[in-house]
Amino acid sequence: MQRRQFLQTLGSAGLATAVAGCARTLQLPRAGMAGPPDGQAPDVRDPDGVWREAAAYARWTASPHNIQPWRLRLISGRVAELYVDPRRRLPTTDPTSAFTIMSLAMFVEALSLAVAPRGLQLNAHYDTRALDYASNRPQLFATLQLSELTDITHGDAARTRERLLDRQTSRLPYDGTPAPTESMTALAALAEQSEHRLQWSSDETFVQDCLRLNKRALFDDLGDAPARTELRGWIRTTDTEAETHRDGLWSHCLRFPGWLLRDFFDHHERWARGKRADLCGRLLMRGMRGTKTIAWWSGPFATPTDWIRCGQVLSHTWQDLTKRGLAMHPFGSVVTNARTHGDFVQRLGADAPTDSVWLIARIGKSARPPRSYRVETPSLFLSEQELL
Repeated sequence: MQRRQFLQTLGSAGLATAVAGCARTLQLPRAGMAGPPDGQAPDVRDPDGVWREAAAYARWTASPHNIQPWRLRLISGRVAELYVDPRRRLPTTDPTSAFTIMSLAMFVEALSLAVAPRGLQLNAHYDTRALDYASNRPQLFATLQLSELTDITHGDAARTRERLLDRQTSRLPYDGTPAPTESMTALAALAEQSEHRLQWSSDETFVQDCLRLNKRALFDDLGDAPARTELRGWIRTTDTEAETHRDGLWSHCLRFPGWLLRDFFDHHERWARGKRADLCGRLLMRGMRGTKTIAWWSGPFATPTDWIRCGQVLSHTWQDLTKRGLAMHPFGSVVTNARTHGDFVQRLGADAPTDSVWLIARIGKSARPPRSYRVETPSLFLSEQELL
């Protein structure tokens, strides 16, 4: 739908027509998501192709704004180093590097699942420092070592690995049913194993309050010029742009027209107030209709070691949700925006945890969401020259 046609539907009566006119179904083919790249020559440091196979699966890990900060350096068929790409960081919107470190820890967990069908286990030795935003060099995050895994059921390991390709963030409407209590109880047990706590609510008033808080937090954050400028570098507003960069936030996955996103960021003054701001808010809320369950996780969240543990919890959580056929959509801005975070904790009242709330998300069932691109596997590997 073109811009002029879209703006003619600003009234609430035409909103559904506008959304339907802009909706598309575009799915990246599953075939080849984890397959070997065409024409890729074997690497003498990875003679069995273990690391390249594992990276092909792990690259579908979630990361803030889909920045994909990970790079691997091959040492041998059993040892590799994981680095942070200095071009893929968020110094303004993730100043402590907590959420980037969480995603790196999730990437390690995905690598571990990806090598298991080969009868291997992965041991990670982390460099527990915050990211050095002043440096333009790749920063070592972990040393990874493979060893033989004796206690393994290959069929189960293979099925678990395939779920790495099924895991997605769903920003689609949900089906209007609460997440099953049995599933949420199992997720709470997963969190408790790592000394974290999961709470949830399917109270209609509470859920709607949280959706409104998320909307307010997003627009509050995007009203901040430095944050908006950093995020603009990760916005992909056309299919060609998304396919070329293979990272960032694709308008198709965000379920917003590409021209609207481009205009919103490049000419924010047009969308900061009035009918256009109201339109964006209503589009956002319409995309979250059918939400019946909000969940939040709490626990230690002060140091890089804490953030690594939170990433592990989130990785296990997302894998379990995928296994159960449930979708998740994290509300990052409600966590990072101090004002709305405070309002959320206040809204919890007596149920508020004593530890930090580090993740808030809506959980439920949705249709299959569109899949964002990922950087091709060969580009994930560092050359020696890049470390000089």
